[in-house]
Amino acid sequence: MFQDFDITKNQHVTKHQFLRTLGQLGVTANENILNTLLKAYMDRGNVDEVNYFDFCNDIDSPEQLFGVGRGYNHSFEYYPKNRPRITGIDIKKDIPNDVEDILAKLRQQCKEQRIRIAEFFRDFDKLRSGYITEAQFRIGLNMGKIVLSGNEFSQLTEHFQAPKEGAHILWRDFCDNVDQVFTKKGLEKSVDIPLDDARTVSFYGKKEPDGNDQQRVANLQIRFKSLIVRERLDAKSFFQDQDRHNHFKVSPKQFKQTVTLLGVEINDADTQSVVNVYANKLGDIEYLRFL
Repeated sequence: MFQDFDITKNQHVTKHQFLRTLGQLGVTANENILNTLLKAYMDRGNVDEVNYFDFCNDIDSPEQLFGVGRGYNHSFEYYPKNRPRITGIDIKKDIPNDVEDILAKLRQQCKEQRIRIAEFFRDFDKLRSGYITEAQFRIGLNMGKIVLSGNEFSQLTEHFQAPKEGAHILWRDFCDNVDQVFTKKGLEKSVDIPLDDARTVSFYGKKEPDGNDQQRVANLQIRFKSLIVRERLDAKSFFQDQDRHNHFKVSPKQFKQTVTLLGVEINDADTQSVVNVYANKLGDIEYLRFL
């Protein structure tokens, strides 16, 4: 019964589909028990998708019910038997500053993985109306391996809400917005469309840099560039000595130490400005962008 909702065979259904199926089976419980059950099987990092396969596997344990004979779960040909489960404790709770923060994050992810996100939504829109349902929108994101928190998903659906009865999403507008990292829509029809770079930096609770931060960073970059040109140095290699795992990020302390080692004057205010401009949501400075 759950598989009727799981068209893409990804082992998950939405919370409403999960509760609806339980209701059809006549399985009832009070709200607190249902919430506890949902939390135990929400392992996608959001509060909307439920792992029904693990739920059925726990219910239909062969040691308790069926042995290995007919009637046991027949879905092993699609799904791995021993997939580790992440409990509800690790549910993703990223809270963006605004919807542009989410779009910037998605643009960066699509740019890194070379994803054309429209490919995952087009088949749902048979009439090419530009509308799909919220459930289809969620499935499309899952197919693209894009994990969003409940807050991120609700902000996206609210921003791209279609003017149509029911919960529908303007998927074309969403895809055009994300694909700005590759190209601008309508560019072939007009040469007057500005080609400013699409935003790919997200802040997620971090204060956006102000004019003073930008000015301090610009002054630091001028001093840094002057030294690099004069001494003919490969600046990237100095940061990579600190970045042993090649994640292209260093801590603010490591950044300051490296810049000081190269002989560039930098104080605590300059370091904080670099953090405000170039740090990711974990507080590490992405030194490639600075370079």
